Amino acid sequence: MTDGRLRLLGYTAAAGVLAADQVAKRMALGWLDLHRPVEVIGNLLRLTLVWNSGAAFSLPWGGPVFLAVITGAAAVLVSILIWRLRDRSPGFVIGLGAILGGALGNLLDRFMYGRVVDFIDIGLGGSRWPTFNVADVAITMGGLVLVILYRRKGPGETGESEDEGRGSS
Repeated sequence: MTDGRLRLLGYTAAAGVLAADQVAKRMALGWLDLHRPVEVIGNLLRLTLVWNSGAAFSLPWGGPVFLAVITGAAAVLVSILIWRLRDRSPGFVIGLGAILGGALGNLLDRFMYGRVVDFIDIGLGGSRWPTFNVADVAITMGGLVLVILYRRKGPGETGESEDEGRGSS
């Protein structure tokens, strides 16, 4: 795949994640009442609208301006990576696109509302994972894809030959 097509694939993945995230958040804002869970799959999966002024998965970390700056910087970095990387698999570039789209989705919320819209609530009984959103899922899944593909990369993809990788005798 050419570099231009890989870039387009990465930025298209980012745009798709951003669109899906923002549509889901607008639906949550329109349909859900703040802090009132709606069961989807019993108590296992609920939709619960919450405002998150912290980091991913509602974890407290820094203030809103700090988080917006860090998120913006990460989005710029990932965008540059998509533009500059060569000889990467489409899956790797899609993973970067998912991270970029998720970062932009949460950054857009911070600019529009001063905090992030979260609504996906999973757990059992009183043991619940912190509430999250589509952007958080995309960032997490994109990161996992990158880790998996990086770990599976063969010697030919690193630029070193098989003989160099094993050492010569």
